[in-house]
Amino acid sequence: MTSAFHRRRDSDAPLTRRMVSRLHPALTDVLNRLEGSPLRQSFTDRAVEVSTSKAFADPVDTAAALTAHRWLLERADGDGIPLTAAGYLRPADVQALAAVLPSMQDWIFAVHREIDAHPVLDFREHLRDIGLLRKFKGTLRLTRLGRAGLADGAALWQHLADQLVPAEAGFAADAAVVVLVHAATTPGGKLDVAVVAKTLTALGWSHRDGTPVAQGEVFGVWNDLWVAVGNVGERAGDRRSDRTLSDTARILVHDALFEEMPGEGAR
Repeated sequence: MTSAFHRRRDSDAPLTRRMVSRLHPALTDVLNRLEGSPLRQSFTDRAVEVSTSKAFADPVDTAAALTAHRWLLERADGDGIPLTAAGYLRPADVQALAAVLPSMQDWIFAVHREIDAHPVLDFREHLRDIGLLRKFKGTLRLTRLGRAGLADGAALWQHLADQLVPAEAGFAADAAVVVLVHAATTPGGKLDVAVVAKTLTALGWSHRDGTPVAQGEVFGVWNDLWVAVGNVGERAGDRRSDRTLSDTARILVHDALFEEMPGEGAR
């Protein structure tokens, strides 16, 4: 009997794209060391949520997502940004940067001196710390990395992602991983610092006297990371105390912790 159905040969099949995610070594280490802890399953569930977040998201418009970054890099191009004698941005530049900086939305104080507008100061110093800006003869100028990032939005995005987790293994790397995973999977912007502290303690961290990691140490890590992720994309929260990550910032966290690679058998 002749079948009415026909199966295409593999050589006739259209190409399909199969991707797998390679975990950041620090995330792999955290998952392995949580083995046997009652906190492991919930943390794994959050990590899985981060790993799949990009699959359901629109492609990132880096120019729109990194408006503040690009403003500062463009302003520092050429002869650089003149600084005050004390090494701060001048009031006009403080006001211009504050106008495009997500973490300055709903700022209720005057915006004149950089030292009085700490989100502006923190952001500017963050870009310096990650190698995009440098001080030179009373000005703020682009580094080689900064100039490359200004010319290539994708390269700038990847550099920002690469800088979220310290390269050296240790408390800072573990804390960054745990905080980022929680921040990217916490609706409402209220990070459960108590759970993060317990997770870090479960990873073997404690003070020299044996006391566990405290919530204060978690807030320190979260404050530093917020400068990086809280200024990516449009502000998601409606209050200064609301640290909800934008959808774009969640993708940045994904790209920091996961690298997409072609899977075996991909055609």
